Amino acid sequence: MPDRSTLLKIFGAALAIRWTYALLLFAFMGEGGLKGVDSYSYVTWAQAFADAISNGSVRGWNWFGPHPSVMPLYIGLFALTDLLFGALGPLASVLIQGIVDSATCLLIFRMARAIDPRYALPAAIAAVINPTQIVMSGLVYPDTLFVFFVALSLLGSVRWLQTPSPGSAALIAMGLGGAMLCRILIVPWAAALLVFLIAAAALRRRLSLRAVGQLSGVALVLALCIGAVMGRNVAQSGAWSLTSQGGQHLLWVVPWVKQAHDGTPWIQGNEELKARTIERFGAAPDEPFEMSRQYTEIANEAWRAMGVVPTAKAWIYGAVISVVSPAIILSPPIIQIPRTGFYGTPGASMIEKMMNFLFSSESAVYTWTLLIGIAGVIAIRLVQSAGLVVLIRQAWRHRGDDLAILILFVLWIGFILAVNGPVASPKYRLPIEPVLNILTGIGWCQMLRWRRRRLRSDTVS
Repeated sequence: MPDRSTLLKIFGAALAIRWTYALLLFAFMGEGGLKGVDSYSYVTWAQAFADAISNGSVRGWNWFGPHPSVMPLYIGLFALTDLLFGALGPLASVLIQGIVDSATCLLIFRMARAIDPRYALPAAIAAVINPTQIVMSGLVYPDTLFVFFVALSLLGSVRWLQTPSPGSAALIAMGLGGAMLCRILIVPWAAALLVFLIAAAALRRRLSLRAVGQLSGVALVLALCIGAVMGRNVAQSGAWSLTSQGGQHLLWVVPWVKQAHDGTPWIQGNEELKARTIERFGAAPDEPFEMSRQYTEIANEAWRAMGVVPTAKAWIYGAVISVVSPAIILSPPIIQIPRTGFYGTPGASMIEKMMNFLFSSESAVYTWTLLIGIAGVIAIRLVQSAGLVVLIRQAWRHRGDDLAILILFVLWIGFILAVNGPVASPKYRLPIEPVLNILTGIGWCQMLRWRRRRLRSDTVS
């Protein structure tokens, strides 16, 4: 078992960095230093929910959130900070996120330790100083809370693959259930994960009635969480659907496919889809699920006309941008620099658009920050690549647990890149950071081994 002082040092270091970052932004920029583009909607919804709670107007299913486009857990916690701290609610929410993300660092430590104790501390240090986690924990977004639950479910999955037990199944259940109440995208992953865990246990002759019962309990918890959200949407909107975001998401995705198809700028493609929706259905309805249905119909028609090749190109470009873009560009002091954003950057192709964005920005500060950040990300990706090679070799040599864990990690990374598709940002990379931190720890250990071998070789020669 790890020394308690080691865990306290990891947690304390992570918390000090995250709180210092957030408090400095708040001191110099006010509440705006804690907000990204979508944060204003979260603040509005949370404050409205807090007002409804204080007025005693929340009843029944309405306790599961004020709006069908957001999941209830984050908005509920944010509303609580608003009730307790008033105008300082956003700051309190971000400071709580710092605590949550520091706890995520401990989960990463334990996950790496379950693979090999040598990797635990380097992986935890990588998490403590990870810019993506630090920047995102300082923004009013649900992503930090979501990633905590993701890390909890991955830790439970790693332990269950090694030895099926009620404790590891409970971690999976809490992780998947909490993640689902933050972001709906975890639902297809949860179904795939349960199938994978059963298949892995069966192939290694560890599947028993007790193991099936444990995973059935996980499925029951997830079903209850899904039922709560579905019940809210039926009660509020009469819609048997988990979210009203589907159509709006396609309005982001399909213009990227169109740009890959014929070079149409993303903004123009987005406006064309909205105009076509109004032309067919008239003014936008007030009911969010009906609006989503209209957008979905129009966007899918446009998407089908473009085919598979542009879709694949758009997904590849999105994955590359998500993997290599530095998190610092989401930090309010940088993102608020006056300039043309990526969506508005001209370019006949995605490559030309990326080159113009990188080298033709109106701000030299932004350009140099972006380029230096990309260089740093590429350097850490090389370390993680070394870690992946080590993990692959370890899995090939030992098969069994190591191979199952490797497949789990690869599936999770592939799922996140696939589900986000061409909608690219460091924000959407955050869910895979726990795995990337572990690969960083493994890669760092491997680099130290290479250095020791080289020193020994030089000494002998």
